[in-house]
Amino acid sequence: MRTLVPSLAATLLLAGCGAEPSKEAPKAPSAKAADPAPTGPVLSGVGTVAEVSLRTLVIDHEAVEGGLPAGRNTFRLYGDVAAQAPLEPGARVAFNYQDWKPEPVLTEVKAR
Repeated sequence: MRTLVPSLAATLLLAGCGAEPSKEAPKAPSAKAADPAPTGPVLSGVGTVAEVSLRTLVIDHEAVEGGLPAGRNTFRLYGDVAAQAPLEPGARVAFNYQDWKPEPVLTEVKAR
């Protein structure tokens, strides 16, 4: 029994020598920040849908007063606008957009 007491004391002493638990709260995984919303004037144009992808709409369009010259441009397309847009290549559309980098952002697309 005499050997049990020193062994037990040594075990308890060693168990208490571990690293001190961290007092910091665990960090939440970083979420990807949402793209900032474009600001500035809303410009309007008309054109024909050339290509459709998950996040972009390519439109062959007439010149936009105060905005893009006539030509083909890629516009960023978000779900709320896409839900109401005619998204078939060849569809004639009227659209509103805000200038933004890397591509202008569509705010509305309607059949024309």
